[in-house]
Amino acid sequence: MGWLSADVQVTHRLGSAQTTAQVDPGAFTAALMRAAEAHGATLRRGQVTGLLRGAQAARLDGVMVDDTPVSGDAVVIALGPWSILATQWLTLPAVFGLKGHSLVFETGAQVPAQALFLDLQEADGTALTPELFPRADGTTYVCAISSEAPLPLDPADVAPDAGAIERLEAICGRLSPVLGQAPIRARQACYRPVTRDGLPLIGRVPGIANAYVATGHSIWGILNAPATGEAMADLITTGAAVAVDLRPFDPARLPPFDPARLRLGER
Repeated sequence: MGWLSADVQVTHRLGSAQTTAQVDPGAFTAALMRAAEAHGATLRRGQVTGLLRGAQAARLDGVMVDDTPVSGDAVVIALGPWSILATQWLTLPAVFGLKGHSLVFETGAQVPAQALFLDLQEADGTALTPELFPRADGTTYVCAISSEAPLPLDPADVAPDAGAIERLEAICGRLSPVLGQAPIRARQACYRPVTRDGLPLIGRVPGIANAYVATGHSIWGILNAPATGEAMADLITTGAAVAVDLRPFDPARLPPFDPARLRLGER
C-alpha cells in the first residue's frame, strides 16, 4: 500500500473486492429519490411546523409544512438527529446528535480502492479512529474527530468545530503523502442520530395509530436504510414487518423525552 506513510502499520485485512462494497451516501440518496419520483412520489421541500390531528385523538391527518396542511394516511418521523423536535408533538424517546468531521480529497487514481479503519494516538495521548474511503469518482473521504457540540436548530447552520478541520488535515498529511498534497474538495461536519441505548427507533409511535418513527441509526444509517425502509413499508401497509424483526427497535422500550427540556434557538 505504497500510497500510505511509512508510519502506518497495516495489521490485517477486513475484506476484499468480492466481499466488500461501498455506498456513497449522497449519490445513493439522490438515486433513491429519483427512483421514488419515477414511481409517482413527490419531494416537497419545506419545514415541518406541526401535525394535523384527526377527528380521533389517536390518529393524524397529516403534517403542517411551512404552516400549510399536507394530508396523509401515515406520518413517519425520520429527521435524523432533528427527530428530537418531534417530541413537541408526539411521545418519543430522545434522539441525540453526535458530531463528526470529514474531508473530501481529489485524489484521482493515486489512491486505489483500499478503505482503511485506523487507530491513531495523537501527541497529547488522544485516541482517534480515522476512516478512509476512496470513491469511484476519484475522491477520497476521510472522517474522524467526534464532538458533542450542540445541535443547531437549522441544518444549514451545521459547521465544523473551531480547529477540528485543521487538526484532521494534519492527521491526513501524516497518514499519506498523497493526501497531504491532494486538493481538498470539501471541509465539513455532520451530526449522526444516536439513542440512549445505541439502537435505532423503528416502529409505531405509542398512542397514535398511524404515526411511525425511523431514526437513530448512528453511523450505520445509509447501510441500514434499505432494510429499514422495507420494514416500514410493510408495517404501514400490512400492519407487520416481514423481513426484519422490529421488536428490539420498538420506541416504547425507552422513556419518552420531556419536550420542556428542549432549548430551541440556543447555540
